[in-house]
Amino acid sequence: MLDDAPSYPFRGPWLERTARGSLLVLGSVLLAPAVLLAGYCIRVLEATFEGREEPPPLEGWRDLSRRGVGAVAIGCCYLVGPLVVGAVAGVALGSVGYYALGVLAPLVTSEAAIWGVSLVAAAIAALLALVFVAVTLVIYYLLPAALAVYARTGTVRAAFDRSTLQGIALSGRYFLSMAVLQLLPLVVPVVAVVCLLTVVGTVVLPAIPFVAVLVSFRLVGVAVADASGRVVDNHERVPERVPAD
Repeated sequence: MLDDAPSYPFRGPWLERTARGSLLVLGSVLLAPAVLLAGYCIRVLEATFEGREEPPPLEGWRDLSRRGVGAVAIGCCYLVGPLVVGAVAGVALGSVGYYALGVLAPLVTSEAAIWGVSLVAAAIAALLALVFVAVTLVIYYLLPAALAVYARTGTVRAAFDRSTLQGIALSGRYFLSMAVLQLLPLVVPVVAVVCLLTVVGTVVLPAIPFVAVLVSFRLVGVAVADASGRVVDNHERVPERVPAD
């Protein structure tokens, strides 16, 4: 798995594919290119599950957009949903705490009591912060697995199946792939800085994130296919083949 992913982006007609992917990276600040790029990530997972050794062709924009919409929807549910719930809970708890302090303030007169109330409030705030961090880490850990399940089954609902995600998340191969992925944010900036030192490197700079994306999703796809194919196959998939636009 570890020796396979780094060479994966350079198999097959890699130059044309990387050029197209770089354009999507440059345009990903807009909605449409970002959706297409997300759709291609799902296609990479699909190709990995099918046992292909080369990245799939970057074509068939209608099909990519359909897959990308599903991937973006899953990402929003995993990322935006908990943030909204956390914000609402934070506002609610803050309001309760504010009114509680307003009620207790006239009753608390000694310095020791004031310090006691302050310590309790600080402990509650620290506990809530720890819960928020823990939930964030769990979501970050599960999101690639959810996208892999979506790619394997073709249904958005399957990406939220708790038993399927649990089987993937607890596998050693998936844990190893996620651990390796933490190195990419350290490697990519170094490579980007080196590229900026030359004119040619500046031209190929947009290709670096695209290559990193291919490596990342190849790692996740291989880990999920190897460690939890039996679990993911609980959902039946009817593959769709759409000709290139």
